[in-house]
Amino acid sequence: MKQLTMNLMAAAVVVLAAGNASAQSLKAEIPFTFQVGGAVMTPGSYQVVTASNIASKHVVLRNIDTHKAVLAMYSPTDPTKELTARGKPGIQFECSGARCALREIWTASGSPAYGFNTPKPGSDGPSRMAFIPLTTTKAD
Repeated sequence: MKQLTMNLMAAAVVVLAAGNASAQSLKAEIPFTFQVGGAVMTPGSYQVVTASNIASKHVVLRNIDTHKAVLAMYSPTDPTKELTARGKPGIQFECSGARCALREIWTASGSPAYGFNTPKPGSDGPSRMAFIPLTTTKAD
């Protein structure tokens, strides 16, 4: 019963977040498996919807092909120097070997970045940052 309640709450948040989206949405082509919000997501095309209200600050990442979605809580933060130097919207992942985790999203619109807690890097290989550009698309 608890699992059903959690699934219904997650579905409601996705619907609300999608309803709050303007006529434009953000899209990213993520070519690797990554961790976010306690879930492991597969490579693919993702719709990125941000929501901010008094009660919660969250981002919904939805795989366009599989329709699998994850809700991730963020903290507003200053964008990293790497993101601001690029001057365009993007997603930053912290990777260690083949493992990557969502670290930051920046829309480059003068707003703060969305910072995410990431698991400690493993000892799978050298640590690095991976940048994925975000594009603006018209909503369906």
